Amino acid sequence: MTIDTRPIYNLKAVVQETGIAPDTLRAWERRYGIPVPQRTQGGHRLYSELDIQTLKWLKKRTDEGLSISRAVEMLKNLQAEGKDPLPKTALPTRALAEREPVWNLAPAASSSYYIPTETSLEALRAQWLAACLNFNETKAEQVLNQAFGMYPIETVCLDLLSRGLSEIGMLWYENRASVQQEHFASGLAMRRLDMLLAASPAPGRNHTILVGCPPNEWHTFTSLMITLFLRRRGLHVIYLGANVPAARFAETLEATQPHIVILSAQQLPTAASLQQTAADLSRHGAVVAFGGRIFDLHHPDLTRRIAGHFLGHSLEEAIG
Repeated sequence: MTIDTRPIYNLKAVVQETGIAPDTLRAWERRYGIPVPQRTQGGHRLYSELDIQTLKWLKKRTDEGLSISRAVEMLKNLQAEGKDPLPKTALPTRALAEREPVWNLAPAASSSYYIPTETSLEALRAQWLAACLNFNETKAEQVLNQAFGMYPIETVCLDLLSRGLSEIGMLWYENRASVQQEHFASGLAMRRLDMLLAASPAPGRNHTILVGCPPNEWHTFTSLMITLFLRRRGLHVIYLGANVPAARFAETLEATQPHIVILSAQQLPTAASLQQTAADLSRHGAVVAFGGRIFDLHHPDLTRRIAGHFLGHSLEEAIG
């Protein structure tokens, strides 16, 4: 039996079957045109079994680290090439078989299919922080999946992950969070960035950029996020990671001939090592740009002492 395309399942059935929040479903529909549910006379959404299988496929891709926009693009490309990954026949899904068709539901029940949850980025960030403080990895990942399903990747990285890590760092500074909690949150955030980098598109622009941290700088979240944002803009970015000796920067400079080198420092001692590294690279003819928390919060005058271009006081400025 071919997969059913009749719109017979209500929103509650789809949410229970796919595990995708109602707000996320509406966001996907609004932004990407998937799915395209039919409507009852009362304006309530109706979905087919094909819609449900499409949503399951997209959710699996986002769980693997793809952004929803990339997952939708991949699905459409596969379908255009005649390689549709969706099933062609009905699947023996017990949960769907147990759903009542929407026409058997009383009209009054349609307005109470679900209880709306707060899905602003501020609320999602608070949920993610609470999950991290409780060492609840499953919940933290679910919150991130929901956020990436509703908002652009850059927005979630900046307003949820980056600000969330700043907040938990402040809690640690005020002795209201442990170092274990801070490391747990950082580990989850870095792992998600790694997944997004792995799923980023191949370079499409003829520019090479080196990104890394100067000697003794071990905080790599900002550098990794810059790498992600630039790669998503089609640039060829070589990420060198933490604690890169100046001599190694020079070696890579000779081997790759980058258009620009981006350095990041978060503390005063590593700002000094960044200053020395930038001077060394400039003598080799490199164009250097730099940034980091230390230049924003405590020592803005340091920017005048470094041989390079200051990227600004936010990542939005840096990649603009």
